[in-house]
Amino acid sequence: MMEKIKRFLGNGRGALFALFILELVLTIFVTPNKYDDKTFLESVTGTTIFSYVGPRYFNWTSRFIIEYVLCGVLKISKYMWILVEALMVTLAGYSISKLFVKENKEENNLMLLFMILIYPLDVMNSAGWAATTVNYMWPMATCLFALIPIRKIWDEEKFRWFQYPLFILAMLFAGNQEQTCCILVGCYILFSILMIIKNRKLHPFMVIQTILAIGSLIFILTCPGNYIRNGLEINENFKDFGMLTFLDKLQLGFTSTMGLIIKNGDLVYGLLSFIIVVYIFSNYKSALYRIVAVIPFVSICLLCFTRGVTNSLFPFFGAFRTLVDEERLVLTAANSNNLINLIPIVFSYLNFTCLILSILLIFRNLKNNVAILVFLVGFASRLIMGFSPTIFVSGPRTMIFFDFAMIIVSLLVWQELLKKNDKIDKKAQTKAEIIIKAVGVFEYINVLLCILLTQK
Repeated sequence: MMEKIKRFLGNGRGALFALFILELVLTIFVTPNKYDDKTFLESVTGTTIFSYVGPRYFNWTSRFIIEYVLCGVLKISKYMWILVEALMVTLAGYSISKLFVKENKEENNLMLLFMILIYPLDVMNSAGWAATTVNYMWPMATCLFALIPIRKIWDEEKFRWFQYPLFILAMLFAGNQEQTCCILVGCYILFSILMIIKNRKLHPFMVIQTILAIGSLIFILTCPGNYIRNGLEINENFKDFGMLTFLDKLQLGFTSTMGLIIKNGDLVYGLLSFIIVVYIFSNYKSALYRIVAVIPFVSICLLCFTRGVTNSLFPFFGAFRTLVDEERLVLTAANSNNLINLIPIVFSYLNFTCLILSILLIFRNLKNNVAILVFLVGFASRLIMGFSPTIFVSGPRTMIFFDFAMIIVSLLVWQELLKKNDKIDKKAQTKAEIIIKAVGVFEYINVLLCILLTQK
């Protein structure tokens, strides 16, 4: 019996099982009955789900599949949501491991566990636990799972018969959310082209998934409800949105993303910038390389993690922080003569450019650089929010795809760090590992306290 348990928990599966148990412990204390959860639950009580969700396609949203699942789960039982939510976070961990961990799964999956725990899960309470997780966490998890066929086909692995329907269902669910749909369309088109160049042919299942992804995008773009909601959101939340140019919206995506990172003290951004500093300082002696690597980490430390001390010593850092995280279009024709309005834009570009350059330094080339692709795809998923009038109303929950992209890049950098065997690197690895695991534990406790203190 013990031998079977050891075999089941072997090859990194123990860390994923621990992730499931830890998430189950968190969600077991949640009762999804507030905010949007309450609205959805009351709307389907005593009637069919379709009678409520169906008309919303014509007057509110294209998320028909997602909302149908949400209402179905709430209608069955809160325990259904608790179980599926824990499974979805575990699915995200499993998918990341399957996609990006090839060697030493025991150690790397354990580190992945703590990195996922660093993600501030309390963000999922913003519109109600069930509504927010089903609209963001579940599409993120199924999106990662729907990307596994790309890896399998690229590595020429065989599919098991039951995997086909699972990957299709994941594609349909994730494709029903706008940000994940864009991720899937971009990734499947890109790798379809690369596979044609590499093999001069395309796997039939790759064609099916690509068609489903594009079909999902068409479904979103042709939904009448999205246009009605867009107009209402502009009137209620962003009256000047219709006057913005393409470059304005692009600027909005950049500055609002950095604004959320600074405003919320994004631990995942801190994780990535910290691991990059550890790697660059361990492997490069160039002062220029080290300065480039340290800028993002110093930025978030001064403006977020140590802002109490920073503000007391340097009072105007607080004013600068307010300027960066302000919810507005930073630079307009009316204020372009004031150079102070350029600062948030330059600050945002500088930080993201330094991260990109550091990732290129770590993996040493642009070709076959999976880490830079993951970072750019995740960043683009947040950047496109600049083209939505809900960019500020939606808040930090729209960061989840970029946050998990940064978790993946952090894991990839960590694996590169583990390949180094000299004593200096081993000391750096040990210290970094302790810090990462400690932050993961404290953030998990923080989320647990949030749930216990906010639930009845």
